[in-house]
Amino acid sequence: MKCLLIGYEGSQCIVPASRYLTNKYLPFTFDVSYVNYKGDIDKWASFLAGYLTALEDDYIIFALDDYLVADVIDMDIFNSYALKQMNQVECVKLCHCTQDEHKEYPVTTQWTIWNRRYLISLLGKISTPWQFEITGSRIFESEGKRCLLVSCLKYFTNSSISSRWEGIRLDGLKEEDIKHIKENLL
Repeated sequence: MKCLLIGYEGSQCIVPASRYLTNKYLPFTFDVSYVNYKGDIDKWASFLAGYLTALEDDYIIFALDDYLVADVIDMDIFNSYALKQMNQVECVKLCHCTQDEHKEYPVTTQWTIWNRRYLISLLGKISTPWQFEITGSRIFESEGKRCLLVSCLKYFTNSSISSRWEGIRLDGLKEEDIKHIKENLL
């Protein structure tokens, strides 16, 4: 299964740090691609849709912006539960907490497994990354789609790695990772 991590200019992510964390914490069972989009932000969705169209996977793990940081996935739950549900829904959100915390935006920037064809269709109705979360959620619900929430993340960073005006936020990361990121990636 392809795992696509995408950032964009001005987003709260640093792709090298994200690469370091995902390489360290994600299981080798995932084929991870990192994309840092640098074009016109109003063409972000069409760029991403084109990228996804070229893939062959039926399902794709997608994460955006703040959530480019890695979580440790409980692969037993992931394999036995999350993947078996994909033929019933268009989106499975991988979470670390109770389901109630994820109801506001069913379509979100957090770790999600998508039916690739439906995700391409949804991207055709929006333009920017932030429209994906808010407008995308409204479209998703208006079309009667359902997002399944699966608690299979053992370790959640609770953090973006941001180099924007608010400074570097490393809250929630392990001390050893903060040290490595500061010394080698910032």
